[in-house]
Amino acid sequence: MKQVNKQVKKLIPVCMIGVSSLVACTKDKTPAAPAPPEPTKWEKIAGHYKVYDTTGVYLYDMNLIHTHNDVTNRDSIRFENFDGEFTFTTQQEEFGNLPMYVAIGGWDTLFDSNNKRWKLSGGLFTYYNNFHNDTIPLRFQKTNINYYIMDITPYYACDCKQIAVKQH
Repeated sequence: MKQVNKQVKKLIPVCMIGVSSLVACTKDKTPAAPAPPEPTKWEKIAGHYKVYDTTGVYLYDMNLIHTHNDVTNRDSIRFENFDGEFTFTTQQEEFGNLPMYVAIGGWDTLFDSNNKRWKLSGGLFTYYNNFHNDTIPLRFQKTNINYYIMDITPYYACDCKQIAVKQH
């Protein structure tokens, strides 16, 4: 029994040294890097889109480009190749009940890629013109009623519905 006690007494310091060395060898905790800031609503919406009709037929490519005016503290979106023929910039507004609303604006005279004049406007809809999961169901009114005779083009009017899908 005395011999067992002597062996145990010899093991105790060895065990204490082993435990203390394990505790001393723990990795220092470094603070986590700060998370990158969440992109703004307009940064999320901006990008390259493929646009389809409501039956899924591809129509055209479109770019939405976010710009911010520091002087007026206003955000705008530039639509490039909207409806396959228009480029314009419209100021974006916040609507409390439609947090991801994309304003198309109202244009009394807007020139297309063939230099023909149009009236173009997008209304305020609960479903349309809102960014949902990388998709914007577009709805807008397009007509050349004021200009078709002077522009020598066939009359056209549309309550147009299209689906814009963001590409990654």
